[in-house]
Amino acid sequence: MEQPSRRRATSTKRDLLRADLRRSTPEELAHAIHTLLDQSRLSRDERLHALASAFVIEALAPYWTGGRSPDEAHDALCESDLELAQVVEALAPMLLGHIEVHEEARDAIATIESMLGFRR
Repeated sequence: MEQPSRRRATSTKRDLLRADLRRSTPEELAHAIHTLLDQSRLSRDERLHALASAFVIEALAPYWTGGRSPDEAHDALCESDLELAQVVEALAPMLLGHIEVHEEARDAIATIESMLGFRR
């Protein structure tokens, strides 16, 4: 993988806002996304979760139309591009696991706060 140049490594939000993303190469778009994530307060796990979620949405978007269910959209993706569908299937358990962990953590915090008499 090519190392970003010094100028690219110091991109700012202003640089990204001025960029013509419609004419960008895939590498330039990837750099822009990385820069945005770098400037966020997301943890590494949250960043990976956001990227995986965006990937799944992007992969399924052309097929999740016309009132199709998620299963129907996935079936259509399988018919069109089995390899991409397999990648989506591989990411799904990780994404679901992250969602479940966050929900369980929120529930645990709420239970502890309730036991201690805290109110939100």
